[in-house]
Amino acid sequence: MRSLLYPRSDRTPGTTAQTDAELRETIRQQAISQWHPAGSCRMGLDDLAAVDPELRVHNVEGLRVVDTSVMPSVVGCHSQAAVMMIAERASDLSEATY
Repeated sequence: MRSLLYPRSDRTPGTTAQTDAELRETIRQQAISQWHPAGSCRMGLDDLAAVDPELRVHNVEGLRVVDTSVMPSVVGCHSQAAVMMIAERASDLSEATY
């Protein structure tokens, strides 16, 4: 199981990376996000926004975005709680629409 979770036993470059190119390759292979990305789906009524205030994707009928991408910034708690609130709001909006 460990080999599935950690396929490389060498988790730091140590002596295996001797050049800048080898260091960059080590970083490229091992770098992962430890954060919860948010805010990639701008909300608003202008042309730069992806969704409107009711989470509807502009110019795509019947599609809403319901995840952390509609949050303008990361919350101070686990993002799942905020996503559940966004989902509840989306459910209410969808129910009112249909």
